[in-house]
Amino acid sequence: MGEMVRAPRGEKEKKRRAKPLGKKPPSTATGVGVPMARALGEPAFFNDGRKRSKILEFADYRRANPTPAEAELSRILNALNDGVLRQKFVREHVISGQWIVDFFFSEIRLAVEVDGSIHLTGHQLHRDKLKDADCAKFDITILRITNSEVFGCREKLISKLRSGWREALSRKNRVIGVSEEEYFGRQL
Repeated sequence: MGEMVRAPRGEKEKKRRAKPLGKKPPSTATGVGVPMARALGEPAFFNDGRKRSKILEFADYRRANPTPAEAELSRILNALNDGVLRQKFVREHVISGQWIVDFFFSEIRLAVEVDGSIHLTGHQLHRDKLKDADCAKFDITILRITNSEVFGCREKLISKLRSGWREALSRKNRVIGVSEEEYFGRQL
């Protein structure tokens, strides 16, 4: 058996390896070097080559692979009133860096969760309570809808969505767990 001999590197490869690895500046919406947060109080995520968090990767995966109930609700929301809600919501939105909500209307801070049978287990009920508490801290109204409601009577589903929308609009606007008065430091 003969010895393996490594071929010498080409000039191009030597030059490529010799280049220092510089960091790119964070991409920003403002172009001034200050990243824009997705929602008030939530962390901004950079797209500068750093590894994305597991929760963001999982949200991307869930966005690409919706459950049948999530896909149906998405179709319903996009078709409602000739598409008035189209582009008004985000699917699989990350809240406070640790929770994913199925649908999020940032304009009114309404999260819609589509709950399947897994949400009836003790462990998931506990996690749902923690998620609800965290969403309340970020002043997000949660509307929980079951799979059977999505595939059931369309009028009842739309009625429940409208009541959740009205609840989100009518609640006192707070920022990250404090009232507007506390946030701005004065009486309004």
